[in-house]
Amino acid sequence: MRKRFLVIALALFAITSINALRANAQGCNNVEAFGVRQARPVDGTRQSQVEVTYFSTDDPNVFLSERAGLNRSASFMNMNTNQFFAKVGQLERQGVASITKRQSATSYLGEMAALNLERAPQQGNARMVNASQTSGNIYGLNRQTEVNVYKGSSVDGDYYRVRVISWFVNSTPGSAQKVVDYDASVLMKPGQTAVFKLTSDYELSRSGSSRNYMAVTLLSVNSVGLASLR
Repeated sequence: MRKRFLVIALALFAITSINALRANAQGCNNVEAFGVRQARPVDGTRQSQVEVTYFSTDDPNVFLSERAGLNRSASFMNMNTNQFFAKVGQLERQGVASITKRQSATSYLGEMAALNLERAPQQGNARMVNASQTSGNIYGLNRQTEVNVYKGSSVDGDYYRVRVISWFVNSTPGSAQKVVDYDASVLMKPGQTAVFKLTSDYELSRSGSSRNYMAVTLLSVNSVGLASLR
């Protein structure tokens, strides 16, 4: 009887361990730890161009509606890039949305691009960082965001994997703290935009009744010419 009880206990422990591993998986094809950079080989023969748009809405229901309740409403949308810019432009003209910052970056596949949101945003080119390096100074940031475009497995077909890791940053005169509140891996093609509604408790405490968004656009993926490789 005691041996049988021990076998049952071990079986239940194994099931619990398996379920815990499944709960920590961030995707079906790639299992990645939440908020942890993954070292990836850099493909120096191809470059991707991405653009990140930070924008906000006064009404929480004008872009991705919360009428069903915040926790039951969608916080992500993958859409055509032309449709995205047309929609944001329309909301701007109506006075219910505003673009905080728009920034683009060109990098090799597998290379990490830092596309941060400063407390006093400035337009410009993004800074390329090595995925193995530690983060730089976060003072003066509202949000630290890293984007990595790479080619996944053959199951992805002609889509590219776009990994987005974003940290909420809280800076004070004496200190600065950050916490990962968005980690996503999205299948995308050039000409598509992934729109993320930032609804973590940290972000909501800052935005109040308005809503902040982060949109990542995959503009292009091109081969690098031989002259550029020399």
